[in-house]
Amino acid sequence: MATDPFSAFGAGPLFIETIRVDDRCILRPEPHLRRMRETVREVFGTTIELPAAAELLPADCPAGLVKCRILYDRAIRRIECTPYEPRRIASLRLVEACDGLDYRLKRADRRELEALRAQRGACDEVLIVRGGAITDTSYSNVVFFDGRRYVTPDTCLLAGVRRHELLRSGRIVEERITPRDLERFERVWLINAMLGLDDDVSLPVAAIRCG
Repeated sequence: MATDPFSAFGAGPLFIETIRVDDRCILRPEPHLRRMRETVREVFGTTIELPAAAELLPADCPAGLVKCRILYDRAIRRIECTPYEPRRIASLRLVEACDGLDYRLKRADRRELEALRAQRGACDEVLIVRGGAITDTSYSNVVFFDGRRYVTPDTCLLAGVRRHELLRSGRIVEERITPRDLERFERVWLINAMLGLDDDVSLPVAAIRCG
């Protein structure tokens, strides 16, 4: 990706971890902290000192449903907690990404994703196609329902914590999905750290626009 705009914090790129907090209770902290450790080990070849999950939240973290956003590189640089309201998504537009788009690690620099999102036109969000296969939206993994099974693309840009949890539990399966396969499905759900299947941020597959 392009040079990280937050590099003033230090040499090298910055990364983001987003965690759901319900009334000051952190949901699934360990998978998030593990991903942070693995990212720092891969990128910087070192370890990161992390507090216990119970010590992550700042004193002014509000009650209710909260998005906890951790900005980090070799160390935690900033923690922000803000009330969360899910986006209401009624339409998606298929957009093509270059084969070199890489968001396997959750970088703070999202300019390439935002450039794709800017192509949404009159739609609410984009559904990104890379190498002929459907991947993610600009901010979530996706899960399709065919009337019997919940299926997520095996070509996701980011292997999200929620996606991993649903795969491990057997609630969803993964398969390669191309734009031509969309006619097999009825609905699509958007999932991420803040959204699960039960939050029902979903829309009919007929609301996915091509080009």
